[in-house]
Amino acid sequence: GMKPGFGNSLSRGSPGKSGSSWLDGVDDGSFFGNRGNSGSGERGPVRVTDVYQEILPSKDDGDSKSWNDAYSKGSREKRTQVPNDPEINAVLGGGIMPGSITLVGGDPGVGKSTLLLQMAGSIASMAKRTLQYPGIGMGPPRPSPANAPDDVQEGGDDMQQNQDGGPVLYVSGEENANQIASRALRLGIDDPELLLWCETDADVIADTVVNAMYNPTLPWEEDGENQSNNAPPLSRAPSLVIIDSIQTMLCDAAGSSAAGGITQVRECVGLFLRLAKSTGVPIILVGHVTKSGDVAGPRTVEHMVDCVLYLEGGSLLGTGRGSGGGVSSLRIIRAAKNRFGSSEEVGVYEMEGRRGGRLVPVSDPSSFFLSTRLDDADSEGCAISVVLEGIRSMTVEVQALVAWSAGSGAYGGRRIVDGISASRLLLILAVLQKRYGISFFKRDVYVNVVGGMNLGKGSKGGGGSDLAVAVAVVSSLTGIPIRSDTGKSSDCNAPFHAE
Repeated sequence: GMKPGFGNSLSRGSPGKSGSSWLDGVDDGSFFGNRGNSGSGERGPVRVTDVYQEILPSKDDGDSKSWNDAYSKGSREKRTQVPNDPEINAVLGGGIMPGSITLVGGDPGVGKSTLLLQMAGSIASMAKRTLQYPGIGMGPPRPSPANAPDDVQEGGDDMQQNQDGGPVLYVSGEENANQIASRALRLGIDDPELLLWCETDADVIADTVVNAMYNPTLPWEEDGENQSNNAPPLSRAPSLVIIDSIQTMLCDAAGSSAAGGITQVRECVGLFLRLAKSTGVPIILVGHVTKSGDVAGPRTVEHMVDCVLYLEGGSLLGTGRGSGGGVSSLRIIRAAKNRFGSSEEVGVYEMEGRRGGRLVPVSDPSSFFLSTRLDDADSEGCAISVVLEGIRSMTVEVQALVAWSAGSGAYGGRRIVDGISASRLLLILAVLQKRYGISFFKRDVYVNVVGGMNLGKGSKGGGGSDLAVAVAVVSSLTGIPIRSDTGKSSDCNAPFHAE
């Protein structure tokens, strides 16, 4: 395809048209190869079945029924699978889509840079080896032991789109290379195909990626001297670009406004969107969040990108307020928007202090939440609930304590919650009083969800834990212990089926 222009090389028609559209300069199907419209240089509509031939290469005849057969047989678009991280693959819908742009948001200190850096190290371990590093006569470097097994090393090219597993470019506008490298060392990443770059000019970044893709430099001369300066580190198209963070980037189209402002963020996201769509290189942006928890900048940014992921943990999950389980290392990544997969998937991680602070995927969250529980003891006020987080079911323990009000002066007593919403608890208590005649007059009610899970936000999101809360508060009120081998799952809207 034709080389797209970025930054100063983008020839604009008139000086008044400096604010170009998002997909300005993107050729239709340009990263599908030289076929289609991009080879002839014309712009115009393209048949959807012609695009099918690009993304489903296993089919030759254009019968519509067989297109569906080819898709259902698993001959889908080739995504980049992140090795040894099934959680992020599931949240993204089966791996990183070529040419996609993803926005990752989260509170300060929740682990966005840690997650993306170890993800960059894992994908870099699949990159095609170059003999430049390390130095003369030492051969290709050994693969990093923790990140990639041997079979992934050999078969890494099958997982890539058509780039032979290029290097991973980690661009940071917040830290210098020494700080990033020390964190990478702590995470156990020692792969030479992970490239660090401290740069805040989005036009320079886009130009560099495009030049590396369309003007690849030869790796080295065959003169016996394997000098590393014969080829720059980014001598071919990267397999992934990570921007940390979008609020620190500047571009010419936004004029002289400050970094992180509405115009700068929107124009920089538009520039990276154009870069991803025109070159097929997936880009992941880190986004700062506001006090309310949304990604800072205009709401348009969330509409422009393909996926919006939120990494939650710490105080947002209820663990920062000292919840009963003592588990503060949990992180949950959920998709608020996903064009290439389900937006209901969630991934669960544990921040391990023993292994240098890596975010380790938790494949079985239920045993993680119930690890502090004594299974064989019936106890009052403790109920097991099966809840839905997205489309994943997990079991959590709900604890309730009902006591005589300590003379607070309020006629109803206190209602203190941690892990469910207070309005949800008031609704459950009202149902118990109206339907079953169980009164909580002049009683304090405390409800806690063990493990720091936050079961739904607002009055509607109970996550299926209503029956467990009701059973736990009635058990604590009456002093009748709950059988430890039963689980409860229901909403107030559904009829109760208590055991």
